[in-house]
Order: sequence, then C-alpha cells, then structure tokens
Amino acid sequence: MTAPAFSLPIGDSVSPKLRWRDQPWWMCVLAGYAFCIPVVAMHLPGVGGVGAADLLMPIGCGSLLLRRRIQAVRFSHIALTAFMFAALASLTMIQQKRIAADCLIRWIRLTSIVVPFYFGLFMPISGQQLKRAMWTYVVGGTVAVLIGVLLYKLQIEVRSDQQKLWLEDGFQLRAGGLIGNSGAFGHLTATWCVVSISALLTLSQSKYRLILATAVLTLTGYVVIIASSRATILHLVAGLSVFAALCPSSLHVRKQIATFGVIGLALIICASQVVKKDAGNSSDVVNRNLQRFIPGWGGSSVNDFTSNRAENWPEYVAMMEKSWLLGTGYKTGVRMHEESPDNSYLSVMLETGVVGFTCMSLFVISVLYRLISLYRVGDRFAIMCIAMCVGQLTHCLTSDVYTFWITMPVVYMLLGFAILRTPAGANA
Repeated sequence: MTAPAFSLPIGDSVSPKLRWRDQPWWMCVLAGYAFCIPVVAMHLPGVGGVGAADLLMPIGCGSLLLRRRIQAVRFSHIALTAFMFAALASLTMIQQKRIAADCLIRWIRLTSIVVPFYFGLFMPISGQQLKRAMWTYVVGGTVAVLIGVLLYKLQIEVRSDQQKLWLEDGFQLRAGGLIGNSGAFGHLTATWCVVSISALLTLSQSKYRLILATAVLTLTGYVVIIASSRATILHLVAGLSVFAALCPSSLHVRKQIATFGVIGLALIICASQVVKKDAGNSSDVVNRNLQRFIPGWGGSSVNDFTSNRAENWPEYVAMMEKSWLLGTGYKTGVRMHEESPDNSYLSVMLETGVVGFTCMSLFVISVLYRLISLYRVGDRFAIMCIAMCVGQLTHCLTSDVYTFWITMPVVYMLLGFAILRTPAGANA
C-alpha cells in the first residue's frame, strides 16, 4: 500500500485568509464552544460543577434548529443518537424517584456534551474555518491549563476532598483546575496537548512550531506532576505514539521532534524540583510520583497503581448480571459501590446495558473507520483526530471520559466536522 500523499489542494493553497468579521454567525458558535468549554467552568457549593457546556446548550440546540441539514447523516450519528436513547431508557430501571430525577438531570447534561457532534450536519465549514476553530480551542485550552497551574501555585483549593492525595506521612495537594478535580484537569491537559502538538506539527507553517510543541509538552509534563495523574500519562503515551506513527514528517523533522522531546523531558524534571507542597513539608515529588506512575516501583502493585480500581472491577462485572439488557440506569454506577468504577467501558455496560454498550461501540468503530479512510487519502485533520481518539479510548480505562464536560464537547465537535470531510477537500 502506497503512503498517503499529504498536499494541499490548489484551491485552498491560494485562498485568502478569513478575518473574524467576515465569518458567518455559526463560526461564532463554534468559536464560543472551542474557547469557552475549557475556560468557563466552576464548582458551586451545594450545586456542583457548572460550565460552558450547560450555558451554551440553548445556543447549540437553537443553532441546529435554525438551519437546514446540508450533509448526509452518517452511521456514527445514528449510533450516537441510539446510545442517547438507550441511556434515557435505562433510567426506567431506577426504582427511587429522587435518584431517577437526579440521573435525568445528568442525562440532560450528557445531551449538552454530545450536541456539538451534530454541528457538521447543519453548518457548512471550510478547511480554514475548521483550522480556526481548532486553534481557538488550543488557545482556550492554554488559558485553562495556565489558570489551573496558577491556582495550584497559590494553593487555592476549589474542592479539598478531590485535591488531596493522602500519603503515609500526610497529604499532597493536587492541581485540579477550575473545578477542583485532578482527574478532569489531567484529561483536559492531555487532550489539549495531543491536539496542540498534532496541529503544530501537521497544520502549522510557523518556523517556531517545534519550540512551541516543546513548550506544550513541558507544560503538560509539569501538570502531570502537580496533578499526580496516571491516567494522563497513559492518555499522552497512547495519543502521541499514534500521532508519531501517522505523522508524515521527514526523517530530519522526526529527529528534530525527538531532540525537542528530550529537551522537554529534561525541563519537566527540572520543573518538578520546585514542586514541594506536601502538608507544608518538602518531599521528593519525583520519587513519589514514580511510585504512583510505575507499577512495582517502591513495592507498589498493579492494584495500587489503579488506586484499588482493579480490585473493584470484578465486582462491577458481577453486578451487570442483574440488569444486563438496559442496565441499572445512567449514572447509577457511583451509587452502587463504595468506589466509583472510573472505567468508561464498565460504566457504559453497567449503567446502559448491552443495548447502550453496543450503540456506543458502533459509534466509536464507525468514527475511527471514517477517520482511517480519510487518513489514507491524505487528510491531515484525520491524523490529529485519530491520535485524539486513541488517547480518549486509553483514558477511558480509568475514567468516565465521555461525560467530562470541560473537554468532550470540543472533542465531539471536532470529530463531527472531521468525519464529514470529503476526499476532494480533505487537505483543506
């Protein structure tokens, strides 16, 4: 099989740059999602997390109603819609009305998260406009990550119960971003890193792109340390490894990337030495993180590495036998055990049953199949999206990723536009 050719079509190579004031109104909607989703987020006592996904939902749904469908519905749209109905049907399995009402509210939020996936059916968008939306997300993600780092440096705890890592001799404060959740902040950072590096090395023409990619990797490594997030490492290794394998760069560029990667790793190690917040005492943060990040380091087991999740997973599998068809109800998994499964595959199967799990699996498979098809004909956006998808699927092993409302709406939006691209304009 010949390697795919990655070259811009003649029409796009000479097209003038579009200014924001020349953009159609729906581009403002996309820019609002791309920038606000990671930045506009807060945790309100007694209410919980509130973010742009909730606030923008009326605008997103209204935008779809105001326009006619201009693209053919693909199988992935049908599969995702079927999953949403399966999740809604699963609520009928909940006996307690109060819990059912709470889970219904959470299902409505899930709707707000997945709505951007359908934007591509109703909003015409060129390659340049898609780039602009993507770069807007990169900027918004940068702002959100820097705010999270600043909150950590100022020792501001948004949610103390979520940001304390208890150790034998005290606790270590973990960076949790704007909503005070180290897991969600780590996922946001990993997604932003994969998208940023992929965009810089495949779409950007800047002569500083390697330096910027190194800065992104260094900042991400620092967040991994201060958030002490193992899932983030798995996400990054999987996503960036796939990107490196698919990247059409020459051998010279690959050597440059490797060099800057080594420099970035050295900077991460140096930066880690300034992280000394541990119950007011200095500590060897690097060694403690290695114990958490590497099974067997310092006598830690695989179960320790997963924070006892691996020990709980068989119990969740046993629970599935009771309601295997429709599940126990969307978002009931956290109510059925002392520990959350923190595994999207188990959560979907337990909460929405075989029906929901099948629909979600078909959605993922159809999206990846389409992206791989586009990659084979030379779509550079497909490289970024495939790497992003692999990172998400890896992260799903340790978190309910598909419900992360400070990241996933943008992921769905980018995927929704990417799968609707045609080979003739794939390289836009």
